Amino acid sequence: MPPVEDEPRPDKPDFLRGQMHQWMEQMAVAGRTAELFELEMWLRSFERFFRIRNQPLSERESKQLALRNWSEELRLVDQVLLRVVNLCTSLLTEEQVNHARFDKYVESFLKKDDVVDPYVEKLLRQTTPEESLVLLRDAFEDMHVLLTQLTRLSRIPYAAFMAVGKVIYREIRRSDLLALLIDKKFKPIHDRIDNASIAGTIRAVDDDQRRKHAARVFLEFFRLLHYLDYADPARNNEEELKSTLLVFSLITAETRNLLSYLEKRVMPTLQEGTPLHELYDSFVYCIPLELKKVINTELLDISASRQAESIRARVENSHGILKDCFQQSVVQLAQAYGPADGQAIFPDFTAKLEQSVRLRDGLAGLIKAIRGFQAGKDETQAIRMKEEISRFYDTSMKYLMYRDWSGFELFFIEILKCTSIPALQQIAHRFETFLMTLFREVQKRSILQGVPLSPELQIATA
Repeated sequence: MPPVEDEPRPDKPDFLRGQMHQWMEQMAVAGRTAELFELEMWLRSFERFFRIRNQPLSERESKQLALRNWSEELRLVDQVLLRVVNLCTSLLTEEQVNHARFDKYVESFLKKDDVVDPYVEKLLRQTTPEESLVLLRDAFEDMHVLLTQLTRLSRIPYAAFMAVGKVIYREIRRSDLLALLIDKKFKPIHDRIDNASIAGTIRAVDDDQRRKHAARVFLEFFRLLHYLDYADPARNNEEELKSTLLVFSLITAETRNLLSYLEKRVMPTLQEGTPLHELYDSFVYCIPLELKKVINTELLDISASRQAESIRARVENSHGILKDCFQQSVVQLAQAYGPADGQAIFPDFTAKLEQSVRLRDGLAGLIKAIRGFQAGKDETQAIRMKEEISRFYDTSMKYLMYRDWSGFELFFIEILKCTSIPALQQIAHRFETFLMTLFREVQKRSILQGVPLSPELQIATA
């Protein structure tokens, strides 16, 4: 596990840091900061994905690593390798790409007898970020060829999986500049606190050490949320969804590092029992529970899944759980230092609250309508129930977890087609049980704590 602090190692020459800073400024001017951040994210994710504790494995699988087939995981790695190849090309200018191709052709044409590949020999002496990208791109293209053949095997053992990880690690770390890109986490072009409310909160902290800790923790949470953007099902097609496993592995590792930083570096500087100490203590206790939901439940065995709807639903759930967790943590931390409005920090924060309230209230109203039909057992109540179901379907079903849509739709169709009151009663009873399960899950959302149901929507949940 990398050290908590992300300062450059003492043996890094100053000129490397200066060169990296200059290159990043060039990327910012060229409008390539998004590609640079994504490249850094994927390179970091490779180092985390091959660490077993970041893998979504059951307890049984974790104890039997040698018996497991790792072919699906290597297919995901191969997909991301190709994405990194494209990013390397994107970050190079057209002139640099053409020059690299011509240089490769010339060096290969004039190949010396005593050197396997003069072009590679020249690249290995790379001294610029651009040459580092060319070398990485070529290395990953070769690795793609190997993985394409390797993943055709019926079974890939654990030793082979780990060997691939070590090779990729060495290729990335071959360049001091790329190693510096990964090791120095926070960079001005990516990691700025633009929100005026948060920036003002940090500046108002009068103690230098506490101000430094607060800034670090805020930056960590914002970077985690930035990573989560790449695991959003809305921006990934069906083929890319599984690749988000690498992003979740990175988020899992980085979150653990943050919690270690809080526990070992920040909390010892605070007096026990103070609001800030208790808040950090709650982070250390509660956030791992959210990670466990994702790694040990939602994403379990997803790499081997063949059901597109199931994969999308589970990635959606994982994304939603962690986004809610990190946003709530940021708002709570800001409020620990003074008044803070969640909507002022995250534009979708209030929208999410409103959606959760609308979903919860819609479910409560629907349950009351079903119970009204079961009590009345007449055509009038049946019509009212069907109208309530149709209204919920049109207005609130979209706020349910994706995995629950098909279940709701099956009941909806079955109820609309049913014309017999006795048969409708049996379906309604099963539907109520389904809805009560959903209602209880929605009620558990942290964003709804302290937002009670209105009296007219109160229902018995026993």
